[in-house]
Amino acid sequence: MLQRLRAKKNFNIELPDDDMEEKKQRMSPLDLRLILLKKGINPYRDVTPQTWKEFQVTFSSCYQVMDPFVPREGPSPDNPYTIFQKNPLKLLGFPFLLPPEFYEKKQSLEYALLRAEQGRFTAYQHKYFNHKHGVKRIRKRKGFENFSIKTFPATADEVYVEAHKALMARDKTALQKYITETAFGKMWPDVERGSVIWELTKHIEPSRVVSVRCADFPHQSGNDIAQVIVRMYTMQKIALYDRFGRLILGTEHEEKPVLEYVVFENHIASFDGVWRLHDKVYPEWVKPKQVLPRRTKVTQEHLRLQTRQPLKLGGGRELQLPEEN
Repeated sequence: MLQRLRAKKNFNIELPDDDMEEKKQRMSPLDLRLILLKKGINPYRDVTPQTWKEFQVTFSSCYQVMDPFVPREGPSPDNPYTIFQKNPLKLLGFPFLLPPEFYEKKQSLEYALLRAEQGRFTAYQHKYFNHKHGVKRIRKRKGFENFSIKTFPATADEVYVEAHKALMARDKTALQKYITETAFGKMWPDVERGSVIWELTKHIEPSRVVSVRCADFPHQSGNDIAQVIVRMYTMQKIALYDRFGRLILGTEHEEKPVLEYVVFENHIASFDGVWRLHDKVYPEWVKPKQVLPRRTKVTQEHLRLQTRQPLKLGGGRELQLPEEN
């Protein structure tokens, strides 16, 4: 009896294991988590599991167009020198000689002249950047000393054709050679669940360079990337089919004129850099096209929408109105 009471006065204390604490400090988070789970302790019970969002990053290509500006082709409708070229007196400030379309735009003569001067300044600035931050900077790189905007359109035409041929064949290896990562994300969905038939028949006008830009990505890293915008005016045949072989857009038998401003890119910081198709530019002065509605020929009559007809009141019976006495 007394021995049991004496035993209750004593109790064992669990001393911390110093060796185990040192091992925990040297353990990886995964090993430490396994030890805690063996003891019945869940370290992430009250913590939201971490979700990983990984995506590919490359420094051999820029993810956007550096300068999408394209000079206007032809006379500008807002240019007062174009509006009043038939009568020079209209430029001298005689408001009663202004045409009615000038009042519809609600623009004064001074504002129109200012816009014309700004347009001229932008054109000169664009030519300066083409030389200073374009051709001159590209020629400083080893292997690109002979770069010329006169001979580049031939290279651009070849890359453009080979890229579309690789797209029709679904050849990813060839696509990586002729298009950039940005262009792959935009072009591959067209053939992922469908097919494309494309053919370039002829050039209406020779291709020409309209813009040259060069910049380093990231900034001030020396990793120069060059982009060249080429104007292409060609005759093409294109047909887009869905995965069931139904025609969605275009036709294989009719060729149409296509005017495009195609962006080509090169990682000139690397001696082995090649020109690849990168993107397309849609100038501000181009009128947007209307989206064509998707049309499908209905071959089965029971699938055709029936015309709704109004129902008669009373289940087809005429209602008898009470006669007035």
